[in-house]
Amino acid sequence: MKSILPIYKEFSNEILEYPDRYFRDFTKVKQEVANSTAIYKGEPIAFHYQPMFFDERDVQRFEQIVETFSSILKKVIDEYLNNSVFRSYFDFPALMVKLILTDPGYAMPFPMARFDIFYSYDDDFQFCELNTDGTSGMNESNPIEKAVLSSQILKVLQKKFRVSYFELFHPWIEDLLRCYAEFSGMANSKPSIAIMDWEGVATIEEFKVFQKMLMLRGCNTVICDPRELIYKNKKLYHKDIPIDLIYRRSLTFEICERADEVKDLIAAYEGGNVCMVGPFRSHVIHNKRIFSILHDAEKTTFLNDVERAFIDKHIPYTRDLSDPEAEDRARHKKDAYILKPMDRYAAKGVFVGVDQSQEEWEQKIDAIEDRGSYLVQRFIEPPVIDCVEFSNEKPWMAHYKYITGLFVYNGRFNGIYTRAGTSNVIASVTGCKIMPNLYVREM
Repeated sequence: MKSILPIYKEFSNEILEYPDRYFRDFTKVKQEVANSTAIYKGEPIAFHYQPMFFDERDVQRFEQIVETFSSILKKVIDEYLNNSVFRSYFDFPALMVKLILTDPGYAMPFPMARFDIFYSYDDDFQFCELNTDGTSGMNESNPIEKAVLSSQILKVLQKKFRVSYFELFHPWIEDLLRCYAEFSGMANSKPSIAIMDWEGVATIEEFKVFQKMLMLRGCNTVICDPRELIYKNKKLYHKDIPIDLIYRRSLTFEICERADEVKDLIAAYEGGNVCMVGPFRSHVIHNKRIFSILHDAEKTTFLNDVERAFIDKHIPYTRDLSDPEAEDRARHKKDAYILKPMDRYAAKGVFVGVDQSQEEWEQKIDAIEDRGSYLVQRFIEPPVIDCVEFSNEKPWMAHYKYITGLFVYNGRFNGIYTRAGTSNVIASVTGCKIMPNLYVREM
């Protein structure tokens, strides 16, 4: 990191001075997390005892990043909806285009998002990717942050600093219900809700947390697979329960690929007879091609000079692999580039040039049959943080690469999600650890 908050030094010094005390503290926090909802595929989520700390300057910077980029992304989606030439640049299949063009019944085209950035506590941040379709991670962060916030080490630090976490569940429920109020014209109503994703997904514990909170709000809530929904008499049902509002977590590309299995869901959405949050149009900016299009000034003449400068400074060079110049760059300067599939998640199919031999790298490129399905992107070295770890019950300082995710609810910054690991691809909870994110202010 280029700069570091004083609390980091206070944290490490305290642990190194009293190692036995804080190993016991760490063990207690681990048990608290194991007993929480922070579960992934039946196991407690791996996490770092040391938090990421952010102060008011960081939060103000995040708010500005989200405000500026959300404005740009709304313009992109508006252009997609209204300009068939611009629409053609995305090369989406016909059904996907049809669903994106369908009015969801409320204005915000991406009510929930997470902007993943490489952030080194200054203004030289770089975007990694956008998650606006099925965004998750709330239940990986908040239970761990609560456990760490109640730890012995934080009680010591709170004698000098005011420390809190970013609550991610309740604000989203408020925004979810606002979308429904806009759709239905009924404020303060208690819709019947379906939290929807394919059966067997690993994020079921997160769904259960939302379900419990929504039920406490008086909203009958089910967790369901999209294949379980039945459309009859202009109403969507789960079993015998009429569904007013869907909190969609299943991805657009998956629904389109499996359209024959979810015909009732699609018919209800196209008919405007169910409110679905998020809308399919969020896919316009979720698809990784968005960075390639944003970098093409000729395709984005609707952006102003300030927006253009923001893109040039903060989004790494990105082009379709089908572009001969981009492929040539990638082949001959492998250490400077990565390859990404357009429409996958959890780093599936991502290749980093610096991690490959020249022969391996060219084999990876040659094996991609559909050049239009992959991107070439400039490689950004992830920032590194010094982190207190325990080995054989003794503390030591380790170095971890990390990526910072900014949760965005209805275009506003709402919280942080940080993953840290040792590789150049910091993607999923199976290949790295979650870091608690705490907001720190001096007393």
